[in-house]
Amino acid sequence: MKIFFLITKSEAGGAQTHVAQLTKFFIAHGDEVGVMSPPNGWLETQAHHLGARFFPNPFLSNSLNPRRTLSAAKAITRAVRDFQPDLIACHSTTAGLLGRFTIRNRIPTIFTAHGWGFQPGAPLARRLTLPILERLAARFCSKIICVSQNDLALAQAHRIARQEKLVQIYNGIELTQPTPEATQAEAWDTHSNHDDDSVHIFFVGRLAPPKNPSLLIHAVRNLPESLRNRVRITIIGDGPQMPALQNLIKREQWLPPMNQINLPGALPREEVLRRLRDDADLFVLTSHWEGFPYSIIEAMACGVPVIASDVGGVREAVTAQTGILLAHDDVQTLSQALEQLIKNPEQRKAMGEQACLAAQKKFLVETMCEATLAVYQSLV
Repeated sequence: MKIFFLITKSEAGGAQTHVAQLTKFFIAHGDEVGVMSPPNGWLETQAHHLGARFFPNPFLSNSLNPRRTLSAAKAITRAVRDFQPDLIACHSTTAGLLGRFTIRNRIPTIFTAHGWGFQPGAPLARRLTLPILERLAARFCSKIICVSQNDLALAQAHRIARQEKLVQIYNGIELTQPTPEATQAEAWDTHSNHDDDSVHIFFVGRLAPPKNPSLLIHAVRNLPESLRNRVRITIIGDGPQMPALQNLIKREQWLPPMNQINLPGALPREEVLRRLRDDADLFVLTSHWEGFPYSIIEAMACGVPVIASDVGGVREAVTAQTGILLAHDDVQTLSQALEQLIKNPEQRKAMGEQACLAAQKKFLVETMCEATLAVYQSLV
Protein backbone atom coordinates (compact mmCIF):
# COMPACT_ATOMS: atom_id res chain seq x y z
CA MET A 1 0.00 0.00 0.00
CA LYS A 2 1.22 3.51 -0.84
CA ILE A 3 0.04 6.13 1.64
CA PHE A 4 0.33 9.90 1.22
CA PHE A 5 0.10 12.01 4.39
CA LEU A 6 -0.78 15.68 4.06
CA ILE A 7 -0.56 18.06 7.05
CA THR A 8 -0.57 21.84 7.52
CA LYS A 9 2.47 22.26 9.79
CA SER A 10 5.87 20.64 10.17
CA GLU A 11 6.86 21.96 13.60
CA ALA A 12 6.74 19.65 16.59
CA GLY A 13 3.16 19.25 17.77
CA GLY A 14 0.39 16.77 18.43
CA ALA A 15 -0.92 16.26 14.89
CA GLN A 16 2.64 16.08 13.54
CA THR A 17 3.55 13.49 16.19
CA HIS A 18 0.50 11.50 15.09
CA VAL A 19 1.65 11.53 11.45
CA ALA A 20 5.21 10.55 12.44
CA GLN A 21 3.88 7.63 14.50
CA LEU A 22 1.77 6.38 11.59
CA THR A 23 4.68 6.84 9.19
CA LYS A 24 6.91 4.70 11.39
CA PHE A 25 4.21 2.03 11.73
CA PHE A 26 3.33 1.73 8.05
CA ILE A 27 6.95 1.68 6.88
CA ALA A 28 7.64 -1.12 9.39
CA HIS A 29 4.53 -2.81 7.99
CA GLY A 30 6.14 -2.82 4.52
CA ASP A 31 4.15 0.05 3.02
CA GLU A 32 5.46 3.06 1.12
CA VAL A 33 4.80 6.43 2.72
CA GLY A 34 4.93 9.96 1.35
CA VAL A 35 4.64 12.98 3.66
CA MET A 36 3.80 16.52 2.57
CA SER A 37 4.13 19.52 4.88
CA PRO A 38 5.97 22.85 4.85
CA PRO A 39 9.75 22.28 4.63
CA ASN A 40 12.51 22.66 7.21
CA GLY A 41 10.55 21.51 10.23
CA TRP A 42 10.53 18.70 12.76
CA LEU A 43 8.25 16.50 10.66
CA GLU A 44 10.50 16.71 7.61
CA THR A 45 13.42 15.50 9.74
CA GLN A 46 11.31 12.64 11.08
CA ALA A 47 10.10 11.65 7.62
CA HIS A 48 13.65 11.40 6.27
CA HIS A 49 14.80 9.52 9.37
CA LEU A 50 11.97 6.99 9.11
CA GLY A 51 12.50 6.36 5.41
CA ALA A 52 9.46 8.16 4.02
CA ARG A 53 9.54 10.26 0.89
CA PHE A 54 9.10 13.91 1.79
CA PHE A 55 7.30 16.42 -0.43
CA PRO A 56 7.86 20.03 0.67
CA ASN A 57 4.96 22.40 0.22
CA PRO A 58 6.05 25.90 1.30
CA PHE A 59 2.60 27.30 0.54
CA LEU A 60 0.77 25.23 3.16
CA SER A 61 -0.29 27.41 6.08
CA ASN A 62 -3.34 28.73 7.87
CA SER A 63 -3.26 31.81 5.65
CA LEU A 64 -6.39 32.69 3.67
CA ASN A 65 -4.32 34.29 0.90
CA PRO A 66 -5.89 33.01 -2.37
CA ARG A 67 -2.57 32.96 -4.20
CA ARG A 68 -0.91 30.83 -1.51
CA THR A 69 -3.90 28.52 -1.39
CA LEU A 70 -3.85 27.99 -5.15
CA SER A 71 -0.09 27.37 -5.11
CA ALA A 72 -0.48 24.86 -2.28
CA ALA A 73 -3.21 23.02 -4.21
CA LYS A 74 -1.00 22.84 -7.31
CA ALA A 75 1.85 21.41 -5.23
CA ILE A 76 -0.49 18.75 -3.84
CA THR A 77 -1.62 17.80 -7.34
CA ARG A 78 1.97 17.49 -8.59
CA ALA A 79 3.06 15.39 -5.62
CA VAL A 80 0.09 13.03 -5.89
CA ARG A 81 0.70 12.60 -9.61
CA ASP A 82 4.36 11.81 -8.86
CA PHE A 83 3.86 9.49 -5.88
CA GLN A 84 0.67 7.79 -7.16
CA PRO A 85 -0.64 6.74 -3.74
CA ASP A 86 -3.33 4.17 -3.08
CA LEU A 87 -4.70 6.30 -0.27
CA ILE A 88 -4.45 9.93 0.89
CA ALA A 89 -4.68 10.84 4.60
CA CYS A 90 -5.20 14.53 5.38
CA HIS A 91 -4.48 15.88 8.86
CA SER A 92 -5.46 19.18 10.52
CA THR A 93 -8.02 21.71 9.35
CA THR A 94 -6.33 23.60 6.51
CA ALA A 95 -4.62 20.61 4.90
CA GLY A 96 -7.80 18.62 5.46
CA LEU A 97 -9.94 21.09 3.57
CA LEU A 98 -7.40 21.80 0.85
CA GLY A 99 -6.53 18.14 0.29
CA ARG A 100 -10.13 17.03 -0.01
CA PHE A 101 -11.19 19.88 -2.30
CA THR A 102 -8.11 19.27 -4.48
CA ILE A 103 -8.27 15.45 -4.74
CA ARG A 104 -12.09 15.17 -4.51
CA ASN A 105 -11.80 11.51 -3.50
CA ARG A 106 -10.58 10.41 -6.93
CA ILE A 107 -8.09 8.51 -4.77
CA PRO A 108 -9.57 7.13 -1.52
CA THR A 109 -9.14 9.99 0.96
CA ILE A 110 -9.34 10.07 4.74
CA PHE A 111 -9.47 13.12 6.96
CA THR A 112 -8.30 12.96 10.58
CA ALA A 113 -9.76 15.76 12.70
CA HIS A 114 -7.30 16.65 15.44
CA GLY A 115 -9.94 18.75 17.16
CA TRP A 116 -12.54 20.57 15.09
CA GLY A 117 -11.77 24.23 14.45
CA PHE A 118 -15.36 25.16 15.27
CA GLN A 119 -15.54 23.70 18.76
CA PRO A 120 -16.73 25.79 21.74
CA GLY A 121 -14.15 28.38 22.74
CA ALA A 122 -12.81 28.86 19.22
CA PRO A 123 -13.15 32.30 17.60
CA LEU A 124 -16.68 33.14 16.45
CA ALA A 125 -15.73 33.39 12.76
CA ARG A 126 -14.46 29.81 12.81
CA ARG A 127 -17.54 28.54 14.60
CA LEU A 128 -19.75 30.12 11.94
CA THR A 129 -17.87 29.26 8.75
CA LEU A 130 -15.97 26.03 9.38
CA PRO A 131 -19.01 23.74 9.85
CA ILE A 132 -20.21 24.77 6.38
CA LEU A 133 -16.80 24.14 4.81
CA GLU A 134 -16.40 20.84 6.64
CA ARG A 135 -19.79 19.59 5.44
CA LEU A 136 -18.81 20.42 1.86
CA ALA A 137 -15.38 18.82 2.21
CA ALA A 138 -16.87 15.67 3.78
CA ARG A 139 -18.40 14.86 0.40
CA PHE A 140 -14.88 14.37 -0.96
CA CYS A 141 -13.53 11.79 1.47
CA SER A 142 -14.28 8.18 2.31
CA LYS A 143 -13.81 8.32 6.08
CA ILE A 144 -13.34 10.89 8.85
CA ILE A 145 -11.31 9.80 11.87
CA CYS A 146 -12.04 11.67 15.12
CA VAL A 147 -9.36 11.44 17.82
CA SER A 148 -11.83 11.72 20.71
CA GLN A 149 -15.44 10.97 21.53
CA ASN A 150 -15.93 14.72 21.94
CA ASP A 151 -14.84 15.32 18.33
CA LEU A 152 -17.12 12.53 17.14
CA ALA A 153 -20.07 14.05 19.02
CA LEU A 154 -19.32 17.50 17.54
CA ALA A 155 -19.23 16.04 14.03
CA GLN A 156 -22.59 14.39 14.64
CA ALA A 157 -24.14 17.48 16.20
CA HIS A 158 -23.06 19.65 13.24
CA ARG A 159 -24.07 16.98 10.70
CA ILE A 160 -20.60 17.03 9.16
CA ALA A 161 -21.02 13.64 7.50
CA ARG A 162 -23.15 10.53 7.46
CA GLN A 163 -22.65 8.27 10.47
CA GLU A 164 -21.02 5.52 8.41
CA LYS A 165 -18.23 7.92 7.40
CA LEU A 166 -17.27 8.70 10.99
CA VAL A 167 -14.93 6.61 13.13
CA GLN A 168 -13.29 7.36 16.47
CA ILE A 169 -9.67 6.36 17.23
CA TYR A 170 -7.80 7.78 20.20
CA ASN A 171 -4.32 9.23 19.87
CA GLY A 172 -1.64 6.89 21.15
CA ILE A 173 1.67 7.30 22.94
CA GLU A 174 4.78 5.17 23.15
CA LEU A 175 5.40 4.09 26.70
CA THR A 176 8.52 5.64 28.18
CA GLN A 177 8.95 3.43 31.22
CA PRO A 178 8.35 -0.22 32.26
CA THR A 179 4.71 -1.20 32.08
CA PRO A 180 4.01 -3.82 34.80
CA GLU A 181 1.83 -2.49 37.58
CA ALA A 182 4.43 -3.48 40.15
CA THR A 183 6.79 -0.84 38.80
CA GLN A 184 4.43 2.11 39.08
CA ALA A 185 5.39 3.07 42.63
CA GLU A 186 9.04 2.92 41.63
CA ALA A 187 8.32 5.06 38.58
CA TRP A 188 6.63 7.64 40.77
CA ASP A 189 9.66 7.82 43.07
CA THR A 190 11.71 9.48 40.32
CA HIS A 191 9.40 12.51 40.64
CA SER A 192 10.06 12.88 44.35
CA ASN A 193 13.84 12.93 44.54
CA HIS A 194 14.20 16.70 44.94
CA ASP A 195 16.77 18.08 47.32
CA ASP A 196 14.06 20.16 49.00
CA ASP A 197 10.30 20.16 49.36
CA SER A 198 9.76 22.03 46.12
CA VAL A 199 6.97 21.04 43.73
CA HIS A 200 7.81 21.14 40.02
CA ILE A 201 4.93 22.17 37.76
CA PHE A 202 5.27 21.63 34.00
CA PHE A 203 3.33 23.18 31.12
CA VAL A 204 4.05 21.90 27.59
CA GLY A 205 2.54 23.37 24.43
CA ARG A 206 3.02 25.80 21.61
CA LEU A 207 2.77 29.31 23.04
CA ALA A 208 -0.09 30.38 20.80
CA PRO A 209 -3.88 30.12 20.94
CA PRO A 210 -5.60 28.06 22.20
CA LYS A 211 -2.99 27.63 24.97
CA ASN A 212 -3.20 30.00 27.94
CA PRO A 213 -0.01 29.62 30.01
CA SER A 214 -0.43 32.99 31.73
CA LEU A 215 -3.34 31.52 33.72
CA LEU A 216 -0.84 29.28 35.53
CA ILE A 217 1.31 32.27 36.52
CA HIS A 218 -1.72 34.14 37.88
CA ALA A 219 -2.89 31.04 39.80
CA VAL A 220 0.50 30.51 41.47
CA ARG A 221 0.58 34.20 42.44
CA ASN A 222 -2.70 33.64 44.35
CA LEU A 223 -1.30 30.80 46.46
CA PRO A 224 -0.42 31.36 50.11
CA GLU A 225 3.19 32.49 50.39
CA SER A 226 4.28 29.31 52.18
CA LEU A 227 3.11 27.23 49.22
CA ARG A 228 4.14 29.71 46.56
CA ASN A 229 7.73 29.55 47.83
CA ARG A 230 7.81 25.82 47.11
CA VAL A 231 6.67 26.08 43.48
CA ARG A 232 8.98 25.80 40.51
CA ILE A 233 7.50 26.19 37.03
CA THR A 234 8.80 25.00 33.67
CA ILE A 235 6.90 26.12 30.56
CA ILE A 236 8.18 24.24 27.50
CA GLY A 237 7.28 25.59 24.07
CA ASP A 238 7.70 28.53 21.78
CA GLY A 239 5.44 30.75 19.74
CA PRO A 240 3.94 34.23 19.44
CA GLN A 241 2.85 34.33 23.09
CA MET A 242 6.45 34.07 24.35
CA PRO A 243 7.21 37.85 24.57
CA ALA A 244 3.98 38.56 26.48
CA LEU A 245 4.69 35.66 28.83
CA GLN A 246 8.23 36.90 29.47
CA ASN A 247 6.91 40.40 30.21
CA LEU A 248 4.31 39.00 32.60
CA ILE A 249 6.99 37.09 34.51
CA LYS A 250 9.18 40.21 34.77
CA ARG A 251 6.28 42.12 36.30
CA GLU A 252 5.60 39.46 38.94
CA GLN A 253 7.52 40.75 41.95
CA TRP A 254 6.46 37.87 44.21
CA LEU A 255 9.00 35.47 42.69
CA PRO A 256 11.71 34.65 45.23
CA PRO A 257 15.06 33.33 43.91
CA MET A 258 14.15 29.65 44.27
CA ASN A 259 10.89 30.20 42.43
CA GLN A 260 12.54 30.48 39.07
CA ILE A 261 10.11 30.17 36.16
CA ASN A 262 12.02 28.35 33.48
CA LEU A 263 11.22 29.06 29.80
CA PRO A 264 13.50 26.73 27.83
CA GLY A 265 11.59 27.22 24.58
CA ALA A 266 10.78 24.33 22.27
CA LEU A 267 12.65 21.12 23.10
CA PRO A 268 13.02 17.77 21.31
CA ARG A 269 10.20 15.43 22.24
CA GLU A 270 12.61 12.95 23.85
CA GLU A 271 13.94 15.69 26.12
CA VAL A 272 10.42 16.77 27.06
CA LEU A 273 9.52 13.20 28.03
CA ARG A 274 12.77 12.83 30.01
CA ARG A 275 12.01 15.98 32.00
CA LEU A 276 8.45 14.86 32.66
CA ARG A 277 9.69 11.46 33.87
CA ASP A 278 12.50 12.79 36.03
CA ASP A 279 11.44 16.21 37.27
CA ALA A 280 7.69 16.83 37.05
CA ASP A 281 5.40 16.61 40.09
CA LEU A 282 2.40 18.17 38.34
CA PHE A 283 1.40 18.82 34.74
CA VAL A 284 -0.85 21.78 33.97
CA LEU A 285 -2.48 22.56 30.62
CA THR A 286 -4.76 25.59 30.52
CA SER A 287 -6.44 26.14 27.16
CA HIS A 288 -9.34 28.10 25.72
CA TRP A 289 -10.21 25.14 23.50
CA GLU A 290 -8.63 21.79 22.61
CA GLY A 291 -9.11 18.67 20.57
CA PHE A 292 -7.39 15.80 22.33
CA PRO A 293 -3.88 17.00 23.31
CA TYR A 294 -0.95 14.61 23.14
CA SER A 295 0.84 16.47 25.93
CA ILE A 296 -1.70 15.32 28.51
CA ILE A 297 -1.50 11.62 27.72
CA GLU A 298 2.30 11.83 27.47
CA ALA A 299 2.42 13.36 30.96
CA MET A 300 0.08 10.63 32.21
CA ALA A 301 2.28 7.93 30.70
CA CYS A 302 5.21 9.46 32.61
CA GLY A 303 3.29 9.07 35.86
CA VAL A 304 2.45 12.75 36.34
CA PRO A 305 -0.96 13.89 37.66
CA VAL A 306 -2.69 16.40 35.41
CA ILE A 307 -4.59 19.62 36.04
CA ALA A 308 -6.26 20.74 32.81
CA SER A 309 -9.02 22.89 31.38
CA ASP A 310 -12.20 20.90 30.82
CA VAL A 311 -12.35 21.54 27.08
CA GLY A 312 -12.55 19.29 24.02
CA GLY A 313 -11.79 15.65 24.75
CA VAL A 314 -9.64 16.34 27.82
CA ARG A 315 -12.14 14.74 30.23
CA GLU A 316 -11.81 11.47 28.30
CA ALA A 317 -8.26 11.23 29.70
CA VAL A 318 -8.29 13.26 32.90
CA THR A 319 -10.59 11.81 35.56
CA ALA A 320 -10.91 12.25 39.31
CA GLN A 321 -8.44 9.37 39.66
CA THR A 322 -5.75 10.87 37.39
CA GLY A 323 -6.04 14.63 37.96
CA ILE A 324 -8.32 17.64 38.25
CA LEU A 325 -10.47 19.31 35.58
CA LEU A 326 -10.90 23.09 35.54
CA ALA A 327 -13.70 25.30 34.38
CA HIS A 328 -12.66 27.39 31.38
CA ASP A 329 -10.31 30.27 32.23
CA ASP A 330 -10.94 29.92 36.00
CA VAL A 331 -7.86 31.14 37.88
CA GLN A 332 -9.46 30.64 41.29
CA THR A 333 -10.25 26.97 40.66
CA LEU A 334 -6.72 26.43 39.34
CA SER A 335 -5.23 28.01 42.48
CA GLN A 336 -7.38 25.73 44.63
CA ALA A 337 -6.35 22.65 42.64
CA LEU A 338 -2.67 23.59 42.91
CA GLU A 339 -2.98 24.19 46.65
CA GLN A 340 -4.70 20.84 47.15
CA LEU A 341 -2.05 18.84 45.33
CA ILE A 342 0.96 20.79 46.61
CA LYS A 343 -0.19 20.03 50.18
CA ASN A 344 -0.86 16.35 49.49
CA PRO A 345 2.12 14.44 48.05
CA GLU A 346 0.37 11.13 48.68
CA GLN A 347 -2.57 12.24 46.55
CA ARG A 348 -0.14 13.31 43.81
CA LYS A 349 1.51 9.91 44.01
CA ALA A 350 -1.80 8.03 43.78
CA MET A 351 -2.99 10.16 40.87
CA GLY A 352 0.33 9.74 39.07
CA GLU A 353 0.20 5.97 39.39
CA GLN A 354 -3.39 5.85 38.14
CA ALA A 355 -2.55 8.22 35.28
CA CYS A 356 0.26 5.94 34.12
CA LEU A 357 -1.98 2.87 34.25
CA ALA A 358 -4.78 4.67 32.38
CA ALA A 359 -2.37 5.70 29.62
CA GLN A 360 -1.17 2.12 29.26
CA LYS A 361 -4.67 0.72 29.02
CA LYS A 362 -6.36 3.29 26.81
CA PHE A 363 -3.85 5.31 24.80
CA LEU A 364 -1.21 2.99 23.34
CA VAL A 365 0.31 3.88 19.98
CA GLU A 366 0.03 0.24 18.88
CA THR A 367 -3.75 0.33 19.40
CA MET A 368 -4.03 3.59 17.46
CA CYS A 369 -1.95 2.31 14.54
CA GLU A 370 -3.72 -1.04 14.26
CA ALA A 371 -7.14 0.63 14.28
CA THR A 372 -5.98 3.11 11.64
CA LEU A 373 -4.59 0.27 9.51
CA ALA A 374 -8.00 -1.44 9.59
CA VAL A 375 -9.70 1.73 8.34
CA TYR A 376 -7.12 2.18 5.56
CA GLN A 377 -7.36 -1.45 4.43
CA SER A 378 -11.15 -1.19 4.24
CA LEU A 379 -10.78 1.48 1.57
CA VAL A 380 -7.93 0.10 -0.57
